[in-house]
Amino acid sequence: MAVIESLFTRLQRDAEQHNHRRLLVVSGTKAWCALQAQHLNNLPDLLWIGDPLRCNAGGADAELSSSQSLPHIKPADLHLILGQTTSSVVFNAWDGFNPNSFGQIAGALAGGSLLVLVCPDLDEWPDYDDPEHKSIVAYPYETVDAGRRFISRVVMLLEDDAYTVIYREKNALAGVEVELPDVMTSSQEGDDEPILPNRTVDQQHAVELILSQFRRGRRPAVLTADRGRGKSVALGIAAAQLSGLDYQQVLITAPDYAAVDEVFAMAHQLLPDYEYSKGLMQHGDHQIRFLAPELALKERGDGQVLLVDEAAAIPVPVLSKLLQRFPRIGFASTIHGYEGTGQGFSVRFKKVLDRETPNWKRIHLKQPIRWSAHDPLESLTFQLLLLNAQAVEGQVLVEAYRAQGDDTTARFPPVIEKLDRDQLIEDYTTLGQLFGLLILAHYRTSPGDLRVLLDSPNLHIWLLKIDNHVAGAVLVAEEGPLPSALVDDIWSGKRRPRGHLLPQTLVCQEGAKAAAPLKAGRIMRVAIHPALQREQLGTALLGAVQQYAESEGWDYLGASFAASTDLLGYWHSNGFETVRLGTARDSVSGSHAALVLAALSAEANRLQQHLRQRFLEQINYRLSDDLIDLDIPLVCRLLQHGEGSFELTPHDWSDLDAFCHYNRSYESCAYTLHKLLLVFLKKVSESRLQIFLQNDDFLLLVERNMQQKSWALLEQRGQGRKQLMRQFRDVVVHVMAAVKEG
Repeated sequence: MAVIESLFTRLQRDAEQHNHRRLLVVSGTKAWCALQAQHLNNLPDLLWIGDPLRCNAGGADAELSSSQSLPHIKPADLHLILGQTTSSVVFNAWDGFNPNSFGQIAGALAGGSLLVLVCPDLDEWPDYDDPEHKSIVAYPYETVDAGRRFISRVVMLLEDDAYTVIYREKNALAGVEVELPDVMTSSQEGDDEPILPNRTVDQQHAVELILSQFRRGRRPAVLTADRGRGKSVALGIAAAQLSGLDYQQVLITAPDYAAVDEVFAMAHQLLPDYEYSKGLMQHGDHQIRFLAPELALKERGDGQVLLVDEAAAIPVPVLSKLLQRFPRIGFASTIHGYEGTGQGFSVRFKKVLDRETPNWKRIHLKQPIRWSAHDPLESLTFQLLLLNAQAVEGQVLVEAYRAQGDDTTARFPPVIEKLDRDQLIEDYTTLGQLFGLLILAHYRTSPGDLRVLLDSPNLHIWLLKIDNHVAGAVLVAEEGPLPSALVDDIWSGKRRPRGHLLPQTLVCQEGAKAAAPLKAGRIMRVAIHPALQREQLGTALLGAVQQYAESEGWDYLGASFAASTDLLGYWHSNGFETVRLGTARDSVSGSHAALVLAALSAEANRLQQHLRQRFLEQINYRLSDDLIDLDIPLVCRLLQHGEGSFELTPHDWSDLDAFCHYNRSYESCAYTLHKLLLVFLKKVSESRLQIFLQNDDFLLLVERNMQQKSWALLEQRGQGRKQLMRQFRDVVVHVMAAVKEG
């Protein structure tokens, strides 16, 4: 038996004995790695991630093989096997080290499994031109221009990890024997045995919490867990038990159906008499069915149960609306996940729950199900991918920022610095605080973002520190100019060079070829610690970015994001203008993508004013077309800062008076009402507008007049046309008064 086979067998036996997952690193030249792979391929039930390594005839060289005889799967297709049982896996890093894929496959393995990482020699791996580099470099950078910090950090952690077994070509040639380290003896917390079908007491308590909360009215239940704790299975058990009670409709939502496969599989196992198809279980009048978040928002809510899985991947505004609509609702979220994180969810959504439903309760599932406690691979994966990164405690920042007893004087003034990313390799504290802050600020922060953060060649990072703690950060991608030879192909949609989201969107979607020769800074993230928000710290960071951009000769700054009233208000208050609102809606949030610009050069200013004028000319038409379902507060925000002036003539005022007091028809005054609303949005103060946005009659008027929704559609809300006209006349009186007051 070859050394690698013996090592594999011993390590797998050790993993089975402790019900742990273990990592074996095979590191050397490609030819040597291919020779070891040949021995590994003799072992049963082995799955390759990436193409299997094979030896050529004679064994002198190695090649990547697409042989169908060896089970293998591309990293991009990993979602197809997640949830299936795989005994052992070989991760081929010669094919590229994708952080998300590595985390996903590690999380899919059960206790007693072995993960084999085949990679270049550890001393040389950072200099290897990883195929994954192509996904993090923007045109015209080549893969060799990508940083080497991420893999350098991986190597350091692998070599420092006490439980990782490394089989190196140089050691094998030197006759150095590989020793298996001892691992901590595992023991599950608690001596109680769970009641079947629950696998752990934690899982049992989670199901019991959901059932008890739902019996008592509007009392949401929140489940949080790390990977492998049976959170989704708990939802499946709860769904089955709820369906057996008085709840005919048990609805389940998540960012996509793949996230709830385990929920339905468990529910079907417990309810075999139900007819089962993808996303639907049915027995008589009882149903368990999947709905996308956007569709769940259109459900009645009363008399129904809603279970939300992977809630952290759904924007908080959507979760808030679901919370209002469904009296009986449960939320579940992975806290340290490989596709994204739930830490920000825990912070932001807790505030909503405390305000709206103070009787909510939470349980955190700690006991692992697929492996035993103290699993070595879990600890290592958390370190490699920074899944356990934590932002600084809010209280620490607040105490450092405020002088004791004085709310206006900074004890430690904020310091803004442009980051040298080479410092992050060994500065674990700053890297952890920075990535932890990004995790806290955005639910879609994933391990792949860590590699972008460290290695993307066109990325700039500014930190805002208080007493040397990371309290804020801004990430900026340098974009443009676009090569003149490609402009026509980009404009016509034939070419899409890597990166350059802002100029490509402006050229291809807005037809603005003038954007091509300009240099831009795309602000990817602005993150301020929640404990210090509304202190103008984000504005200070953006000011530092603008100062740098001007010194470097950049033409403009910009950003693209899911449009909301608050976000548009933030960017507008910092000198950015909306020049585009996308036509497509995000399937989870239902939001349109907004693009904002802040010109720094004369050329960019001319472009911005041109695009802004076009946007305002089109918005009135689009509100009754592709933007007909846009939230009214967002409609008002977009029109509030419009250019051009509408003045109400004496004739207009006479028509409005006739509409309000003398039964003039809506149709004969529709355009005058339109002018009135535009003038109102230009003149009224922000605080006064917020009062009107709490008035349902005002919202209905905007829907009818600005979005031109039909009378029939509005009448479905419960009022006939005569009642709607009375409401419109009353609210127009108040709008007219507000305009006259200025």
